[in-house]
Amino acid sequence: MARLEALYRREQRDLVRLAHLLLGDGARAEELVQDAFVRLLPHLEGNASPGGYLRTIVVNLCRDEQRRAVRARRHLHARPVSAPPPGIPERSTAVWMALQGLPARQREALSLRFYADLPTEEIARILDVRPATVRSLVHRGLATLKEVVPRD
Repeated sequence: MARLEALYRREQRDLVRLAHLLLGDGARAEELVQDAFVRLLPHLEGNASPGGYLRTIVVNLCRDEQRRAVRARRHLHARPVSAPPPGIPERSTAVWMALQGLPARQREALSLRFYADLPTEEIARILDVRPATVRSLVHRGLATLKEVVPRD
């Protein structure tokens, strides 16, 4: 730990400056330099040039950060304008409320079956259960809905 502490005292300020120049963000530069020291720790023993290795880590972390930022900006502009969710018709409010009261697995199975119109095998794959379990969940969910929802 003494070797790491001495290295930190000697290199930290210059590495933060380097990262700040590469990123243009002082706070993020400090975070990446801290991450670099954490990543260096397992490789410190037997490393002839820990300062050089540390600089390599900092540069690679800055590159990763810049790639992430580019992807984030690209996806930010590529997002379609979202429309508000459709309203629930007045007459289906009772069904909607009853559906929300079901256990999560039954609600998921019913939604995938009747809203997404998926076959049993696909629902089983999504929920990571057997097809017989999906049929059972749908059956029990429908039985509960029949008891709870008033018939008009």
